[in-house]
Amino acid sequence: RKYPVLLQGPTSSGKTSMVSYLARMTGHRFVRINNHEHTDLQEYLGQYVSDKSGKLVFNEGILVEAVRKGYWIVLDELNLAPSEVLEALNRLLDDNRELYIPETQTVVKPHPHFMIFATQNPPGLYGGRKVLSRAFRNRFLELHFDDIPENELEIILRDRCLIPHSYAAKLISVMNDLQSYRQGSKLFAGKEGFI
Repeated sequence: RKYPVLLQGPTSSGKTSMVSYLARMTGHRFVRINNHEHTDLQEYLGQYVSDKSGKLVFNEGILVEAVRKGYWIVLDELNLAPSEVLEALNRLLDDNRELYIPETQTVVKPHPHFMIFATQNPPGLYGGRKVLSRAFRNRFLELHFDDIPENELEIILRDRCLIPHSYAAKLISVMNDLQSYRQGSKLFAGKEGFI
């Protein structure tokens, strides 16, 4: 059995990047859905659209495509998703692992290579994040991430961005200042926040 995986950790701790890297190294296609408080279920499952002749056809969403074709999908910021999105995932996360599409009244069984990952920042530390219910979280294997150590982050910045040590150190210093400011401020929290 392939268990869904929930990755929890602070912003920019490498949760999504790790899944992307593992998918690439194992030859799997990687897709993601970035959740927010206004994420619509249609983004996941699809919607009816007009084709060239004006006929209504169902255009499947990214989750349906991933389930059918065996992609690895990351549901980023899952604890920002509306309740209707979480409820639609229940059958896929259960032991029977199937996805129901209400608009077409069809059930999709996952391709053998399909894997579902979800990420979240710790609720309470970041604005707008809700606590996922224990029953919902029990459907996942949970992994907890910490911040990337500064010495490793500096190496990543230097090597991936091809910048000198002094620039990497300055970027880390600015990041630390912004994180301190964010944690001590309501500037980024809730509907009226900047993010």
